Amino acid sequence: MEPNAASAHTEVELAVLDAPVLARGWLTAFLLHLAEAGAFDPVWSDQIHANWARDLHAAHPAVTAERVRQRRMDLDRAFPAASTIASRDAQDEVIAHCTTPEERRNAHVLATALSARAAVIVTGAAFGLKAVMAKLWHDTAVLTPDAWCLELLDRHPEAVLEGARAHRATPRRVALTVEGWLAALGEERVGLPRMAEALAGHRDRL
Repeated sequence: MEPNAASAHTEVELAVLDAPVLARGWLTAFLLHLAEAGAFDPVWSDQIHANWARDLHAAHPAVTAERVRQRRMDLDRAFPAASTIASRDAQDEVIAHCTTPEERRNAHVLATALSARAAVIVTGAAFGLKAVMAKLWHDTAVLTPDAWCLELLDRHPEAVLEGARAHRATPRRVALTVEGWLAALGEERVGLPRMAEALAGHRDRL
């Protein structure tokens, strides 16, 4: 990944990429290629980094600590503006509306989004702060990666197609046919079945 120059010249939305997203290789790479192409600007925090590293190691114990450390460094180097420190006011506001241990464990994600003024939190289906968010006046959306990618394709089609082509052209994927690549995007381990179907309509540009 290279530093995101495209978004510096285009007004795009900020999106928090939560740990369940950043812990998945293909999915993370696909989203960040879209970001590099200027479709959106990613946001994360030290706590989100710690959580995806934990989740990645739990799912793949053979992944060494050094590989995890290098992956985090690569993410921060590619998107130096992505790292956000949640403000004390945002943390206090979110915690004040949490009523369960699960909500308090996830409070940092929403506090990060509020501090960065992110429009979207991209996370897994099990995200546990929707009840808390209903009590706040902030208009932050919570979307699965599949839903977020579809919105980006609708709003920024050229950037999304550019990012999709870049993702497919990487050394690990360049040998795949368009159909094979789309099928992989739709697999459960990646989690973009609707996006893969939508991109199939643009296969001549992929």
